Amino acid sequence: MKRVGFWKCIGLLLVFLVALPIFGVSFAIADQPNVGLLRVAEVRHPRQVAPSSQFSLAVDVEYAIHTNATIKSTLFQGSLGNLGSELWHSDQVVMSRGGDRIWTVNLTAPSTEQDLVLTAIAYYLKDGTWQYYADKYQGPGFAELTIKVAKLATLEVDLGIPNVAVKVDNSSRNTSNVGAVALQLPVGITHEISVPNLLTFENSTRLVFAGWKDRMNGTDRTLLLDGNSKLVGSYRTQYSLHVNSIVPTYSQTAWYNTGANVSLRVASSLPLVGPLEFLGLRYEFKGWSGDLESGSSSINLTMDRPKVLNANFVVNYTPLILPTVLVLGILGGVVLVTLRRKRTRSTPTQERDTEVAAPKFCESCGEPVEEDWTHCVHCGKTLRSSETVQG
Repeated sequence: MKRVGFWKCIGLLLVFLVALPIFGVSFAIADQPNVGLLRVAEVRHPRQVAPSSQFSLAVDVEYAIHTNATIKSTLFQGSLGNLGSELWHSDQVVMSRGGDRIWTVNLTAPSTEQDLVLTAIAYYLKDGTWQYYADKYQGPGFAELTIKVAKLATLEVDLGIPNVAVKVDNSSRNTSNVGAVALQLPVGITHEISVPNLLTFENSTRLVFAGWKDRMNGTDRTLLLDGNSKLVGSYRTQYSLHVNSIVPTYSQTAWYNTGANVSLRVASSLPLVGPLEFLGLRYEFKGWSGDLESGSSSINLTMDRPKVLNANFVVNYTPLILPTVLVLGILGGVVLVTLRRKRTRSTPTQERDTEVAAPKFCESCGEPVEEDWTHCVHCGKTLRSSETVQG
């Protein structure tokens, strides 16, 4: 009997130990509030609106609820300490667990320019009374915001470079000495902005548009102006590298960002292009000149300014020497043969001329005389006409 009573006590103790945490947890849960979190996480709104214009708000309420709870959101004019008229309220909704509830609010701006102060409050229903959290742990269940009511806002475009044309909608203005331009434009309207992609200068330097600070990259963009706004754009500097060469492959102009490291390499020898290639003629590299002097076919340089280089090649005519000698020898032989043939053809003509021009003789003394003589220089006798002078 004693043994049975002992084990019965042990069993009752185990049941108690098991049941104690369960009841403890149940009591703890019962002590916790049903709405553990209810706060206005964010109110998305325009910074500025035009008088009498329509605009929208988005009220984001974050909640954490153990069991079903009824909540709603309300928008008032004025600050929390000085609430004015109620401008909007949502429907009552029953929520549980946790998440976000977003309400969209459509309002009409006042007809006069002013700073419109608004307060959004998230309520939960407890014992027939609407309540909100004012602490930062379960709330805050409210958010204050200010919207400027005015027709115009300032759009500033800052490029950091003076005298650059900035086009906004249908007008264009140049940036000031500090590289910016400011315009007064209507709010609530999408405006078109355009800036140049390239700015080229005379000293082989140019600026290339790099993008906007808000990570937009195009030179043409749009902006819905909802208040004073500033667009910041940037340009990067580029320098030209011009390479001169009689080899067309290496003659070129390229642009590089400032500080870029550039590697150039040329062949030490390469054939001429075209018909001369079949004669074996080649370009021979002799070195670099200009902004860099080097005899190596491979060079490296840093683009810290515009640069001009000459890739110097000469034509190697050695393969033409032997063919040229042979051609000249053949041409010389042809000339000699031609001259010899001409001399051979002229001999009969000369003989015929000699026969016609045979010497004449004086009939008195028998000495030779010339055709045009009238007296013989040997004997002094008068010569008769050529018909009577004997040969």
